[in-house]
Amino acid sequence: MSKRAYIEIDKNDLPEIFEIELAGQNVYLKFDFNYVGQFYTVDLFDNNMEPIVIGEKLSYGRKLWSGLSNPLIPNVDIMPFDESLKEKTITPENLGVTVFLYLMTLENDGDYL
Repeated sequence: MSKRAYIEIDKNDLPEIFEIELAGQNVYLKFDFNYVGQFYTVDLFDNNMEPIVIGEKLSYGRKLWSGLSNPLIPNVDIMPFDESLKEKTITPENLGVTVFLYLMTLENDGDYL
């Protein structure tokens, strides 16, 4: 059982878009797979479907939207991560199996960021 909440992605039905509440604000996330580069991406939209960040690459162990300073980005740490610490990358085989898009809310989560 997971210690953290996570955002569920249906990797078999991409592109996938859905509304979600993050840090008290409703936003839309759109997930897709880049077949040329072999990586997953996420787009962030406000509640009017206006783009905030487009084409953010999901990178294992790296917080989404890190390094961006846009007040429209929800103030929440979201990171592709494997709680067992066995994985080091995101692949079609492990996403949604051992690697999940976690909301990093535990006290020691800053150690991973």
